[in-house]
Amino acid sequence: MKLTGKLALSQLKINRSRTAWTLTGIVLSTALITAVCSFEASGNALILDLFGEGYGGSAETLAALLLIPAGIIVAIIIAMSVVAISNAFRASAGERTAQFGMLKSVGATKQQIISSVMYESAFLSAAGIPIGLAIGLILAFAGVQIANYFFGELNSLIHMMLNEITIALDFVIAWQALIAAAFISFAAVLLSAWLPARKAAKITAIASIRGTDEVEIKRGSVKTSRLTQKIFGLEGALAAKNMKRSKRNFRASVASLTVSVILFITLSSLSEQARMVENLLMPDIDATVIVDYTSLRDSFVNESTGRTETVVSAPIDSEVANAIAERLREYKGTVIMGAGDDMETYISIVPNEAISSQMLEAYFNDEERDEREVSTEILTLDLESYAALCERAGVPLGSNILINHYSYIDNGAEVAFTPFLLEGENIRLVKADGSASELTVHGALTQEDVPNELFPFNTQTVRLIVPQGQMRNYIWYANPADIDGFKEYANAVMDEIFPRGSEAGYMELGFSTRVYTLQDYMKVMNIPIGLAMVFIYSFVALLSLIGLTDVISTISANVRMRSREFAVLRSVGMTYGGIKRMLNFESVICTANSLIIGLPLAVALTYLINLPIRSTFPIPYQFPWLACACCIFAVFAVTWVAMRHCASWLRCEGVIGAILTEGGI
Repeated sequence: MKLTGKLALSQLKINRSRTAWTLTGIVLSTALITAVCSFEASGNALILDLFGEGYGGSAETLAALLLIPAGIIVAIIIAMSVVAISNAFRASAGERTAQFGMLKSVGATKQQIISSVMYESAFLSAAGIPIGLAIGLILAFAGVQIANYFFGELNSLIHMMLNEITIALDFVIAWQALIAAAFISFAAVLLSAWLPARKAAKITAIASIRGTDEVEIKRGSVKTSRLTQKIFGLEGALAAKNMKRSKRNFRASVASLTVSVILFITLSSLSEQARMVENLLMPDIDATVIVDYTSLRDSFVNESTGRTETVVSAPIDSEVANAIAERLREYKGTVIMGAGDDMETYISIVPNEAISSQMLEAYFNDEERDEREVSTEILTLDLESYAALCERAGVPLGSNILINHYSYIDNGAEVAFTPFLLEGENIRLVKADGSASELTVHGALTQEDVPNELFPFNTQTVRLIVPQGQMRNYIWYANPADIDGFKEYANAVMDEIFPRGSEAGYMELGFSTRVYTLQDYMKVMNIPIGLAMVFIYSFVALLSLIGLTDVISTISANVRMRSREFAVLRSVGMTYGGIKRMLNFESVICTANSLIIGLPLAVALTYLINLPIRSTFPIPYQFPWLACACCIFAVFAVTWVAMRHCASWLRCEGVIGAILTEGGI
């Protein structure tokens, strides 16, 4: 082994505490990169399993979409790792400044100085990367199990529609992923070591021996206010001066704490907004069980009109739907409401004079026209529910009723109003093929007059309830006294009316029937949110550990590098308690700097995240007060505990020995 390698190995053995923290950072970063790469390989295997290698561009597109977030996450890990690990090597180079000076004075070249530090990175990589790869595979395996737990809930609903499809991740150990993770980690460690090594090599031998490279004192540059000394005493003034003259020693800790602050507050805000979106998706209805009929559809562009035309394979007729509603009501203690919709067959041609001024301003922003084309949804109800709405609207049976309601999101707030003046008027319904028909609006109801079941999250602008029709989708909302018994009964009714072979699926039959509880439906709807939150929280927690190792390593190295300074202060009368107070003040200043930078950036980021959310959902921006308070407390606690732990090391350090050993090396 070369002399530079032996010197590097001896330094790793001598400074075991710094070596341990640096090794921890390498292991954590490698583990995270390995977990991301392995999880991406499992996701890619799932895509190929679902679509097949010969499926065409869809599988390739989905695989590319999977690579984008994986690449972003790996980039964040690398950036965080380089900051943390580079700071550890900078501390190592700083501790060995005098040694480098002596080596240069006897003929060592810049390349040999760099080589000594790079050997340290090679030794640490050889020890840390294999451990990180193993831990990363364990994390990936755990991630696959968590994902499959959520997918199990999703498959329970999918199997009601597509019996032949099951979504599940397989734990894939791809050698390509392991090689990529090892290479990326090794490159990050080498870069982290090369940056401080190159800088140390440029320092002259005299400056290295004297140790004047780390601190540059300029006239008037380390003054502190008298108020600081009056409030915090001599220790506070010394801490403030040290922070001013040694900014570089604390820069990496401030950067790591700042990143942790941003991640924590941003994640907390994102989690809260996801919870609010989840609450919005929960239907405000009394039904506990949903019986659903959905027909297969095919959409294409009609060449003659240029409109998108939809063909429904097996629409359900109102008479059949009414018969099913009556059969379901036969189950004891059950209230039923049936509603069918056809959302993609028609558009309405509405005259300008039948549109309210508020609607014209909110929905139509083009030039003046005599008529407007408006997206349309045709609804049918079971006879009992339809008769109740006719009575409420004051129209006879057989009438067409307009649900006269429109709302939009304005900066996170929902704005609702009455859009049309169509009661008693005719409107023209146009299909995608250009054929048209006239329909008279006999009555109108506002949102307050209509059951909440008729207000799902996505609706069309014109919504007309007609006496009968052919519907693509029909839902029977049930509120039975015996949920499990009703589900079994409803499945038997649907199987009787819509018989299907045991092997037939959605594509073969052209339709699907499902019976499920509203609670199960919401579980499935919330799976993406829950799954995303689990992985985001886990990722941020592990990333914060990298930052924590950097903070502890930096503070520890800083205290050890200044052991001579502390020994001199103790020799002139400063007590061990005074040194601890000085270090505590330094931790407070370091933390305050990170919060001054991190809090505004985090708040700004939470505001930017809310912008697209509040354009779609009625979720206004809320200042993350609680997250900021928790973050402030946590950051102060971490730095204070780390500084107190490092200060305890000084109690065992002799004053004379520290002065004679140039910083305790």
